[in-house]
This record gives sequence, C-alpha cells and structure tokens, in this order.
Amino acid sequence: MKKLIFKLIFGFIVLPASLAGTLFYLNKNGFFNIQKIDIVLENPTPGQEQFLKPNVDALEAALAKYKGTSLWHIKLRGLSKEVGTFAWIENSMISRSWPSTLSVKVRPYEVKLLFMSKNGKLIPIIKDGSFLEPIEPKQAPDVALLDGDSFAKKNELRKKAVNVIEQIPAEGSFSKKTISEIRFDDKEGFWMTMIKTGIRVKIGEDQVALKAARVSQVVDYLETRQFDARVIDANLSKKVLVRLRKDP
Repeated sequence: MKKLIFKLIFGFIVLPASLAGTLFYLNKNGFFNIQKIDIVLENPTPGQEQFLKPNVDALEAALAKYKGTSLWHIKLRGLSKEVGTFAWIENSMISRSWPSTLSVKVRPYEVKLLFMSKNGKLIPIIKDGSFLEPIEPKQAPDVALLDGDSFAKKNELRKKAVNVIEQIPAEGSFSKKTISEIRFDDKEGFWMTMIKTGIRVKIGEDQVALKAARVSQVVDYLETRQFDARVIDANLSKKVLVRLRKDP
C-alpha cells in the first residue's frame, strides 16, 4: 500500500513539478527563444516567383521583431491576424516548432491578370477581381494585361475578365501564354491580342472554352498556310471569321 502511495505521489506530484521546474529554468535561460522564422509557401503558382519573393522578404522583415522572444510567450492568434494584413496572402497557419523555431505556412493568392495604372505601375489582380499593391515591372508574373479605363473603375468587370481567362487553356496555340492584352467592349465583349503575331481575337463573354479551342485550330491552320491574319472573330454561334491583313 505504501509503495502504491509513493508511486502515486511521484507520478502526480514530484515528476510534474520536476518537469515544470526544468521547463521554467530552460525558458528563463533563453532555451525556447525564437532563433529562426521559417516561412513556407503552400502551392505557389509556377512562374510567379518574381512576384512572391519581395512579398516574402517583407513578411520576413515584419516578423523579425519576434526573434529572441520565447515561444511560450508568443500569442499565435494575434500573430495570425498580423500575417493576415498582408493582402497577397490568402490563408496562413502559424505554429511553434520546438525548441526555437516559429513556423509560418502561407498560401499566396495567384495573380490572374495585371492592370497598368496611370503612373505606369502594374497592379496585380486576384481571383475575385480585387487589386493588390502596385508592383514594379521586374516583379510582374507572366500573365495578360488588362487594357482600358473601365477595368480601373469596375471590380465586377475585372472579376469577369478573370473568369474568361480561366476558361482558356494553359497550353496550346491559343492559350494563356499566347495572350498579351485583354480589352472589353460593351457591345462585343472581350477582345484579346496575341503576343507573337499581334492578332486580335474577339472572344465575347460566353462559351469561352469552346471558342478558344476553335481559335487554336484556326491559328494552327493559319501558320500552316502562312496566312497573315489581323483579326479572328470567334464570337459567332458555329463558325470563326478570319480577317487577313490585306483585307479591308
């Protein structure tokens, strides 16, 4: 009976007190002070590294003030709110990595399109049509540029443009990679300009994926026959109209 009581006392009082004392001693002597802040990007979009790097650097600089602070004293909820103020971050998860690392896992927004402001700076656009902070050209990801003042004023129009570009394939003769600019006309819908040839493609607003496939076939045909087109009108019910550069 005495042995049982001794074991209970040791297990429930002495051992926890000893452990608590050890942790208190280590904490007081800086064993748990943050030495490293590990920022990890979750599923970053390929080709957007030049956009993300300065943003990650800015986040790292903002969090540097927590180095030397004990992990025990860090309030993760408050830190999460602080990280959430960075507009380029869609979601984040912060955790303690014992004994001395603060782990910050962030999911960045993908830049879908760009808009050039009047002062010449490029403004990234995300999936809901919202603007992020302006960036320098060297930071710009390889996405199409929206052209027209109406995009500056109307978030819904930017969101509609994102929806249209998302229906266009990532690869192919007519794809996201081949489009340099996107314009919008109230009567005709969306127009796109191809990078290599300068061909203007009238795509409209509906059945974009189907029209894009048709345009891709037409572009392949034009290249095979060495025709020099200036306009491809895909905004028709069942056919695609091509205007060559020599046409009126």
